[in-house]
Amino acid sequence: MSAPPDQSTRNESPSAARSRQAVAAKLKRNKKNLYRLPLELFAELIHSPSQIPALMEIEEACFPTLMQAQRQNFEEFLDDEYASGLILYRDSVPIGYMLGHHIHEANSAAALETNRFIRENQDRIFYIASLAIVPEHRSVIALEFLIHEMGSLLKSIDYDYFVAYVRKRNGLSRLLTRRVAGEVLFTEENWENTGEPFDYCLVNLDSIPSLPAWADHVFTRLRLLRRKITRL
Repeated sequence: MSAPPDQSTRNESPSAARSRQAVAAKLKRNKKNLYRLPLELFAELIHSPSQIPALMEIEEACFPTLMQAQRQNFEEFLDDEYASGLILYRDSVPIGYMLGHHIHEANSAAALETNRFIRENQDRIFYIASLAIVPEHRSVIALEFLIHEMGSLLKSIDYDYFVAYVRKRNGLSRLLTRRVAGEVLFTEENWENTGEPFDYCLVNLDSIPSLPAWADHVFTRLRLLRRKITRL
C-alpha cells in the first residue's frame, strides 16, 4: 500500500470543506431539498444487540466477502462509548446504515500523520467506518437522507466534521464530495488489501442542513399517519 502524499502545503489554503463560501453555497442548495425527503424513509439510532442481525443482512447484501464486517465488529461498536450510528429504514424494512467512531490512530493514522488540519482538529472530527445501502434501494435521495440524519446526530454530540474512506467505484466518493462541502485528502489505491481504490474524504457538517424543529415535527406526524393508513 503506497503512502499518501504529504498534505502540508494544502493545509495553508481553504479547501472545499473549510471555505466559508463553499460551505454556505452547499448549505443553501441543500436546503432546497429538505421538503422533498421521502416520508417512507426514517433512521434509528444503533443501540442494541437486537439490531445486529439486520446490520449483518445489510452488510452481506452490500459488500463482497472480503469487505464484510463480522458480528464481533458490531458487538465492539456497541461497547465503544465513542461510537455512534444509524440504521436506515424504508417503512419497516432496514435498507442501510452509517456508523463510526471518534477519529484516532487506528482508523486514521495516515491522515493524523500527514495532514495538519486533521491533527489539530481531531477533537472535532468523527470517523465514518462504514456506510451501506442495499442495492435495490440505492438512490441519491436515500444517500442524502442518511447523511442528513447522521449529520444531525453528529452535530448534537459536538462534532464539526467527519472523515471517511469512500469507495471510488461507481463514483461514490465523487458523489459524496459534490453533494456536500467535501474534500478528497488522498487516495489509497489498495485500501485494506481489498484491491480497490478508496478516497479519504473530509466533510464539513455545516454543509448538511438540519430540519427545522417544526418541519421535523410535521414529518414525524405524516410518517405515523402514513403507517396507520398502510395498516388499514
